Amino acid sequence: MKLLFFILSVSLTLLKPINAEEMEARALVNATEKVSISSEIAARVKNINFLLGDAFKKGDVLVSFDCDIYKAQRDVIKAEYTSATIQLENDKELLDMKSIGKLQYQLTVSNHEKAKAELNIANFNVDRCEIIAPYDGKVTDVYTSVFTSIEQRQPLMDIVGDGLLEAEIVVPSSWLKWLKKGHAVKIIIDETGDTLDANVISLGATVDAVSQTIELKAQFNEKYETLIPGMSGIVKF
Repeated sequence: MKLLFFILSVSLTLLKPINAEEMEARALVNATEKVSISSEIAARVKNINFLLGDAFKKGDVLVSFDCDIYKAQRDVIKAEYTSATIQLENDKELLDMKSIGKLQYQLTVSNHEKAKAELNIANFNVDRCEIIAPYDGKVTDVYTSVFTSIEQRQPLMDIVGDGLLEAEIVVPSSWLKWLKKGHAVKIIIDETGDTLDANVISLGATVDAVSQTIELKAQFNEKYETLIPGMSGIVKF
């Protein structure tokens, strides 16, 4: 009986993927949705409606610019488009009466299409005078200030979404023998000491040949008030 118990104990030990003390790894908390906001036009900053740490809702205006010159340009182009439309209608009547040739009418059509395209560009520029929040979230950094003149593609702020946070984890590739998508883990956060529940949602596509490790992601089960991107911790498998 003792021999049977010993054999069973040895067998169970061999079946374990790794010692309990070693079934842990480091984790870095990241936001599922994060983006760096840049300007699509050159203009002067008029308002920054949300600063570092501020929460916002989808559709809120994050940053607005002084766009008087773009609006004036749009008004000029809109007037030219109106003239081109009137000219097109007039030339259509003249063509029907055979007072002008098809070539003249085709040139009028071409001028009208050009005016329409220029008006679309002008409208796009005016629309870019406000940067709209793509989702609910928070501001994590601001790189400009009110009254600053900025260039096109200049970084303005970083934002993160208000969805469930994720943890980036690097583990030995040998763990793939037992570690699968959906595996439940507990993550002890260094900064707060909280033990939070998460689940593995994805495994890396490749193994690092040098370190023999693989990266995986775990998603926290709920929105924890004390948890923010940039925190780190220990993952218990």
